[in-house]
Amino acid sequence: MARQVVQLLPATPADRRRALEEVKDFAFTDMGYGDEGRWTYRLLPEPALSDELRRLAHPRSTANTDSVTFQPCRSYEQRSQDRHVVERWTIHGSSWVFTAVFDGHVNHNTVDLATEKVPPLVRTSLEALLAQTTSPSPARISDLLSQAIAEVDSAIMSDFLSIFARANVDVSNVRPEFAKPLINDLARGGQHHEKVSRVLGGSTALLTLYNERHGDLWVANLGDCCAVLGTWDRSRWSATLINSIHNGSNVDELNRVKSEHPLHEQCIQEDRILGWLAPTRAIGDFWLKLPRIYTENIFIHFDGMKRDPLHKYVSRIQTPPYVSTKADVYHRRIRGRHGGAAGPRDVFLITCTDGMLDLAHGEPLQLSQQLLDRWVGVVGATLQQRHAHPPNLALALLRDSIGGQDTELVSRNLTVEMDERWMDDTTILVQRFA
Repeated sequence: MARQVVQLLPATPADRRRALEEVKDFAFTDMGYGDEGRWTYRLLPEPALSDELRRLAHPRSTANTDSVTFQPCRSYEQRSQDRHVVERWTIHGSSWVFTAVFDGHVNHNTVDLATEKVPPLVRTSLEALLAQTTSPSPARISDLLSQAIAEVDSAIMSDFLSIFARANVDVSNVRPEFAKPLINDLARGGQHHEKVSRVLGGSTALLTLYNERHGDLWVANLGDCCAVLGTWDRSRWSATLINSIHNGSNVDELNRVKSEHPLHEQCIQEDRILGWLAPTRAIGDFWLKLPRIYTENIFIHFDGMKRDPLHKYVSRIQTPPYVSTKADVYHRRIRGRHGGAAGPRDVFLITCTDGMLDLAHGEPLQLSQQLLDRWVGVVGATLQQRHAHPPNLALALLRDSIGGQDTELVSRNLTVEMDERWMDDTTILVQRFA
């Protein structure tokens, strides 16, 4: 049989020019890792760069609140675990704006359930309260916010425990050959699988509730999201962090956990719960809330979660629960909403997930006053500029955080070709009061 030979003609000058034209906008970066690798990214000119950022950040504006949610990694497995909600409610003649940001971890099941259940639970509770009295105390509204979070968490645990109650199973004595098919039931509809996924996954939560008539604002926090108030006073912007951060960066929070586990010196390692979980308060994460026997006899056999963390950390579970579901709630009256009067004017509120701390830097920054002032300054300056169309303030803050006017840095953060995520999920809401 005659061998077929394919002859390739040498490239012409025009071919070479076309090839160079196709790659001229590409460059390499080590993403700050040094010699560990080099990745390709594309240098985008304006307006293509801003268009790509808008495509990836999903900017929206609802109820005087601008939002973005951002994860540039294109891998399906690395898709964002952040969720957010913005709603305006009219209840007994009063207008209320509710917002929420949820930051999930381990899986999507828990954060999806929290996003589905918490907002309507808050609304139903608020409607019931306002039916009783048109002027409830701030403390009663604070209570309903914290209770909504706690109720969803409790329901997740109850649904999980019902698996064993209905099967008449004693978790302390259950055998692997019975536990495995009981919880890994995808072939039979997956109801138990979903309940176990929700109990193993976790989510932080930051809720805000604003009475537009009276100017009362509540912020409820569970975890490491943050709420920052932007105030205009004496011709300058100032930033105020409203909530306490529930993670290892907060010494008071670490001391709280340690005081609750005086006989377990290793409850905090490397500023994390048992050396594993960063937030110290969260919905879900029940393998860190329930007795160790649940991890040893049930969770260790679940096929919906990587088992390495369970094998590695199960021996450290001694005095659970380690993760709290008690939200901190803050109330304040927004100042100067109608203008005219001298003195400070609270203009907007930034709420965001903890991904804001490592945008464009590759590693988490400390939540300093300087950083908060930067955020408020960027939003305030954007608000004061003249625009043909109202800008999305959350998008402006995101752009500044991933490089601002440094088009090379912004291009790198948007287009680098990596299979693993190179920055944390980031969600930003900016709510305008005036």
